[in-house]
Amino acid sequence: MKFKHRLNTHVQAFVELKKTERLWHFPLLAGLCVGLCLWVGWLFDRPAYGNLSSIGALVILYFTQATLSKRMVHLCVCAFGFSISFALGYAFSFSHILSAIALGLIAFLSHLITSWFDVPPPRNFFFIMIGAVATSIPFHPEAIPLNVGLVSMGAMLSVLLALFYSVFVAKRVVEPKIKSRIKKKRYTELVASFIIGFAMFLGLMIGHWLELKSAYWIPLSALAILQGKDLFHAWQRNLHRIIGTFIGIGITWVMMLSTAPSGLELVFLIAGLQFIVEMLVVRNYGLAVIFITPLTIFLAENASGLHTNVNELMEARILDTVIGSLIGVLTGWFLHHEFLIAKLEKQLRSVEILLHRK
Repeated sequence: MKFKHRLNTHVQAFVELKKTERLWHFPLLAGLCVGLCLWVGWLFDRPAYGNLSSIGALVILYFTQATLSKRMVHLCVCAFGFSISFALGYAFSFSHILSAIALGLIAFLSHLITSWFDVPPPRNFFFIMIGAVATSIPFHPEAIPLNVGLVSMGAMLSVLLALFYSVFVAKRVVEPKIKSRIKKKRYTELVASFIIGFAMFLGLMIGHWLELKSAYWIPLSALAILQGKDLFHAWQRNLHRIIGTFIGIGITWVMMLSTAPSGLELVFLIAGLQFIVEMLVVRNYGLAVIFITPLTIFLAENASGLHTNVNELMEARILDTVIGSLIGVLTGWFLHHEFLIAKLEKQLRSVEILLHRK
């Protein structure tokens, strides 16, 4: 009976659509931000430029229901964080070991800072994602200003569109009441940041060790699992991500073989997928993953014109997702293991006392 009840719980969680106050305006804005960057890249026959700027445009996902001044400051700071994450990841992409260390550092700082300032969802996710993507880009020292500039311009475009949206569409904004939170111990977030940073480092190193073309998919798959608020939600997100990814890969495989979208078609397809993902992600994560999979694949392969072997691409995504999900679940177990966290906190306190004595 217990197994049947758990199975029914997981099935219901996968198909249930939660109620949300998010209107269709915001998903449309998110799709527009990404789509405009890709469209400009297509217009000037520079799809790679459009890709990089569209990554920066994802800063729109940090749009908050706060007053106009707070919202714009928040978005500008996040845009700056995007640029720093990308610059740090790209600057060390010439070395597998250094790029993995850089990603671990990005993850450590992102989690620590977003936790300290209580940044709402998606919290640390896109800062780490941008750093991970940057580590996979072929390193050319002379291209650092250009690439960082493209990401920054995409981010600032989103900030500008968010300003217009706030002034002309979302005029009436009721700032949400801040819920009282249990204040964590002094070292809790520091320990959690270290664990997440090490998991990202390990995931990328495994990807490089397996000589995967897009090694960053492994740490990103792990990171997606870690967005769960407790161990049960981490397991649930793991299950939903694997099922959703398999379905999404099947849809992507059919789309790439049957229609082979390219050029302007691909721009509208990616923008449309971004709209669907933002409509679903706050309602049902599992269903959103079905569309996140083709979105990320089309976005990643856009610059190359989708010339990659479709079957090899699908096999690689499945392998990346399975390995990353396993790392994510294991890391989630560490993060939610109270005895282990308490022990690590005690070690940190001991180190601090020794340093003060010296």
